[in-house]
Amino acid sequence: MSWSDLAALRTVAVLSWREYRAVYPLRVVLAGSLPRAILQAVFIAYVGLVAAGPAGRDFALVGGALQVVTLATVIKGGEILLGDRIFGTLHRMRLSRIPLPVVAAVRWWAFVVEGVVGVLVAATGACLLFDRPALLAGMWAASGLVLLVALSTSAFGMAVTAVTMAYRTDTFIANVVSYLLLALTGAVAPLDRLPDALAALAHGLPMTNGLLAVRGALADGPWLGHAAAEAAVGLGWLAAAAVLLTLQARRARAHDTDERI
Repeated sequence: MSWSDLAALRTVAVLSWREYRAVYPLRVVLAGSLPRAILQAVFIAYVGLVAAGPAGRDFALVGGALQVVTLATVIKGGEILLGDRIFGTLHRMRLSRIPLPVVAAVRWWAFVVEGVVGVLVAATGACLLFDRPALLAGMWAASGLVLLVALSTSAFGMAVTAVTMAYRTDTFIANVVSYLLLALTGAVAPLDRLPDALAALAHGLPMTNGLLAVRGALADGPWLGHAAAEAAVGLGWLAAAAVLLTLQARRARAHDTDERI
């Protein structure tokens, strides 16, 4: 990649931040996104408290807070490519010498940041409400692992978007997938509570191994292997996203439309 390409990607990153601020002004983030993140973590932690006592509360609090990342990296992030499809600018990006998957990945950075901030804010609000200062300190200390999960779920979000961008049910599918991650990745219950087949499938999803890494770090246990597995899963989904976006481009050229009609 040449210096001019790197300069172009820097411009993409700057414009992506401006686009993010235009669509999600600070007042919207403060009044909508962050309170929603806190309420989600509190609700899931309360369910864990009712189901399994204080230990269940802490387990669910960590999972509920970390799952907040998908609100930005899977749901909101996908809207950037969908917006290009709706406004008819997607084909112009395909004409660039920089591959569309690279441009999409760079544009996703603002949602990675929102995802990490959302997780930490959700964890802070829930831990303060349930008076869990040690858990709060541990979550902030594990912010690097939270960033890893934000990156892997972003790759997953790109893959999901590549599949759904030709349909008008894209928002519905993104929300369904987000809740499937909540149910299957061990966010609210240990993986051994799932059937063996689903538990095995879960390890191929983003966030599963990241959650194990975060929980390992919180318990002063092993976490590096789980973090490496999360990174490998994220890279796998990134490769899948690149392939799917390429196939979608071929279909769009063949049918002269980005929609399936």
